[in-house]
Amino acid sequence: MTLLKAVSNKDKVVLVDFYAECVPSCYSSYLFRTFKINCVHIFIYLRRWCNPCKMLSPILEKLTEDSSVKTGSGKPLDLVTVDTDSEVELAQQFQIRSLPTVIAFKDGKPVSQFMGAMPEPSVRNFLQTL
Repeated sequence: MTLLKAVSNKDKVVLVDFYAECVPSCYSSYLFRTFKINCVHIFIYLRRWCNPCKMLSPILEKLTEDSSVKTGSGKPLDLVTVDTDSEVELAQQFQIRSLPTVIAFKDGKPVSQFMGAMPEPSVRNFLQTL
């Protein structure tokens, strides 16, 4: 599935434009989220009660908030958390079968993913491949 780039202001993209083809309008929590331009978007699909999700989520938050952490291509990171308990249709659309699942989007296309919790060094290695 290819995602479209949006018309945007200087450094933000509005989700409804960026993800118009893959996110139905019923996902209001995502429609009004803004995305950084020229970065790799990391989507983590999780459930709040899931223990492996609880282990991985803080690692991804820490790494994506650290401006010194870049992808292998030098692009910054933008983290999007999707709670599969409340966004069932979105999880089905991306065929999420195991939690947590992390999908990286680069230039509007999914480029890599992994399932399950990983230690921080492994997550850093994953980000370096992007």
